[in-house]
Amino acid sequence: MTRTDSLRRRLLVEGPPTLLGALALRRSFASEGGSPKDTAGGKHTARGEHTARGRFAFVLIGDVPYFRLEELMLEQMFEAFDDGLAFVIHIGDLKAGWERCDDALLEARAALLERSPVPLVYVPGDNEWSDCSRPRAGGFDPRERLDWLRRRFFSKPAAIGGRPDRDGLAFERQADARPGGLVENLRWRRDGVRFVTLNLPGGNNGLRAAGLGVEDWRARERLNAEWLRGGYALAARERDAAVVVAAHANPRFDRRRQDGYADFRALLVELSEGFPGPTLFLHGDTHRHGVEQLTPKLLRVESFGSPFANLWVRIDVDANADRPFRISRQWIDRASPPP
Repeated sequence: MTRTDSLRRRLLVEGPPTLLGALALRRSFASEGGSPKDTAGGKHTARGEHTARGRFAFVLIGDVPYFRLEELMLEQMFEAFDDGLAFVIHIGDLKAGWERCDDALLEARAALLERSPVPLVYVPGDNEWSDCSRPRAGGFDPRERLDWLRRRFFSKPAAIGGRPDRDGLAFERQADARPGGLVENLRWRRDGVRFVTLNLPGGNNGLRAAGLGVEDWRARERLNAEWLRGGYALAARERDAAVVVAAHANPRFDRRRQDGYADFRALLVELSEGFPGPTLFLHGDTHRHGVEQLTPKLLRVESFGSPFANLWVRIDVDANADRPFRISRQWIDRASPPP
């Protein structure tokens, strides 16, 4: 069965979502004040003459797969994707914290992500590098595991998955833009919207992870801040309609104490307030999908995650609209492997 046939069947003959999906959706709606309606981003307060605007849609997933059944469910999710999607962002944690961080497992999960029928952009999570020094994860060196991910996912300035003859998605890597930059920090532009990814893992941003020192955290923080500021500068110079920032960790904007994310929280609010258009911040980490308007110009969206592996977030973008982002939830209605 083709992906188009699979999608048509789901839309025409399948019923409501499974109990698993229904429970997750209820949690999503509750986090948005009880409304099941789609949610749009903050209003564009100062319009300029933006260039290359248009409409497109992309998918947000993350914190999946955590075991074999979820691998099968992710394959089913790929089958249900619409041909018209521009790309997918996997927000990190492609393995569970209790799984070993060995080459064989990471390679198997990387190969699975490569089966995405549309281009997929991967953002590193803590489970596959900064937490790999934990005994249950195999006691690996986090720096060496990050280097492995860099070789596997970021050796070329292009997304993985999709059809090479049809789906081109190229981006700029920080390591190409400045000496010593992070190759996993990416930027690209689509129809007047600027995208920026950052290596911001869960677990307090790796600040107290075994095998990593404070200097590792400080160096990465400096590079992340530089990359984020540069992204907003580019967006302002090219008069982009909006900015999308994607990172793995939930930096907990409700916190007021100093932690591994305090500087990032302050910087993102500062830069989003200074930019004419809205900012969409995408993350995973805490496995609780939600949509939250942090400020009039900053919208936060968290992906679904394990065990809600049959659900994903679709984001429709209209760069010409005052509220360019429309968030909706999608699901597969089969929680068991295909025959």
